[in-house]
Amino acid sequence: MTVAPAPALIRPARPEDARAIAALHIRSWQATYRGLLSAGFLAGLDTSLERRVAWFEKAISDGVPTIHVAEAEGALLGWCSCGASRDEDVAPATGELMAIYLQPEAWGRGIGSHLWRVARQALEEAGFAAVTAWVLDGNLRAIRFYQGAGFVADATSQRTFEENGEPLPLTRFHLPLRTSA
Repeated sequence: MTVAPAPALIRPARPEDARAIAALHIRSWQATYRGLLSAGFLAGLDTSLERRVAWFEKAISDGVPTIHVAEAEGALLGWCSCGASRDEDVAPATGELMAIYLQPEAWGRGIGSHLWRVARQALEEAGFAAVTAWVLDGNLRAIRFYQGAGFVADATSQRTFEENGEPLPLTRFHLPLRTSA
């Protein structure tokens, strides 16, 4: 019997990963949100690289949120972050999947699912009873991903966040977790 190799190695992020994570974050936004956000906004993301690098360096060093990366053959293919929910209107035992982003050429290879399993395990081990994730309205790839993982959209949680003058309409998705606690 032949076993397919794992699509990527998933490991905790290290401070030296910050620049690659920040660059991947920008590139993934530019590909994922093309047609959903303005071309000017997406092009302008390139100017935020250094700010993002600093944020990731601090987050990785502090361990909040928890960040994992996916790599293969020395190349960073994706990353995810999770931790306690940032929302004030959820139960205290609610975690949040804050991000899963992949290099566009890594889409459809199972790497996002692999990152989600690692994030879910981290959330369960931290004792969270449920997890939420915010998804940009119209991002059909992400909606299918979350629904496939068992998340359900909470239509009453829709909100519009604004970044650099760009409206980002979001819907919160929710999933109960099994915890060992």
